[in-house]
Amino acid sequence: MIMKATEVQELIKKHSPFMEEDSQIFKELLFYFSGGGKVDTPKEDLIAFLQGKRLYRVIHLYEKSFKDCVYKLVDEFPEVMDVLGMLRYYKGPMGPIEWAKIEVAEVAMGNELTLYGYGWKPDGWTAFENYDPSEEGYHLTAILAFDFT
Repeated sequence: MIMKATEVQELIKKHSPFMEEDSQIFKELLFYFSGGGKVDTPKEDLIAFLQGKRLYRVIHLYEKSFKDCVYKLVDEFPEVMDVLGMLRYYKGPMGPIEWAKIEVAEVAMGNELTLYGYGWKPDGWTAFENYDPSEEGYHLTAILAFDFT
């Protein structure tokens, strides 16, 4: 179920009151949970993502395939091994969502991060349709939560 933007904003303010509304993480969480993703993004994932003392990071990757995005994430951002939670979304070239290619990327994610991924709270993903013909290639955005303590 897609939440309304106002509901997402209220949940973020309630569970992370010091997060700035103009920060990249706030904007990405708002988009992820209320942007019309094609895979359900439950509010429990948002609440779990914001629990405890956490630091956040957003990584945008653009490659020739979703699978290449996953490999780039793992190879160039080793800190992904230390995340407490990860939310990610896929956005391909203009046209219908290429579900089979996302599945290949998610299998690669599981294979590359098997030892670490099962403890993430939350570990969620969704996909968005692309209506902008100027955006070519494949895009993965990873929203990461790290332990602050």
